Amino acid sequence: MTDKVSDITYDLDLLEASRTAWERSDGLRFIYGDLYGDVQRNCLEGSVLEIGSGIAVSREFIKNVYTTDVAKTDYVDQAMSAYAIERVVQTCWKNIFAIDVLHHLKQPLQFFQSAAGALAPGGRIILVEPAATLWGRFFYSLCHHEPIVPQLIVPPFEFDANGVDGEFANMGMAVGLFRDHRSIVAARLAEFSLTVKSVRYRDVLAYPLTGGYSKPQVLPTSVLRVLARLEALIPQCLYRFIGLRMVIVLEKISD
Repeated sequence: MTDKVSDITYDLDLLEASRTAWERSDGLRFIYGDLYGDVQRNCLEGSVLEIGSGIAVSREFIKNVYTTDVAKTDYVDQAMSAYAIERVVQTCWKNIFAIDVLHHLKQPLQFFQSAAGALAPGGRIILVEPAATLWGRFFYSLCHHEPIVPQLIVPPFEFDANGVDGEFANMGMAVGLFRDHRSIVAARLAEFSLTVKSVRYRDVLAYPLTGGYSKPQVLPTSVLRVLARLEALIPQCLYRFIGLRMVIVLEKISD
């Protein structure tokens, strides 16, 4: 991410590969449908803005979502930086959500400040992020190229690029901010009139068994549906050790 959206170029081949994987795997569509359902259940009635929409599959699950990404493509409504979130048609957003965006931000607090400025009083920010739990760190370290090192997520929460093309990624971001340093982060968020409403964990086996966007689906979708129902019964006290994703909900304090 950068402050200047116009400086961003997008590898359209990656987008097309993601679209192909999406259309190929009904298991992937099922799991993400459940994930977007989780997002929608945390949304308030009113306008919905997505940051980092990619191929904008959210439109299949969330009505009237306004999609954006760091560059304008055929998939999204508008180019928009996570550090300069705009009010479209001169209105504040009731909901702003992002999936797998926060852990790419070199300055996450700047994102929260920008989002708060574009959010209506009482509005919400919903974030879905990788979870650096015991199982999460093992799984992502084995199956994903991005680092997952929550101990590097420390104040002042400003990070240098760690990728070959100047990009940044640390899948330990959510755990670092909202578990390990939650009180410090809560105090900083309060400066932007934001409060942490909830932090939940989800996903254990059904999600990785879809194969994601890069690998073949491992089990039939009917089996994945059963697994997902079983995972819904797992208590949060256990999910803190085995969850693969976190769902973080922030709320803007009304005046």
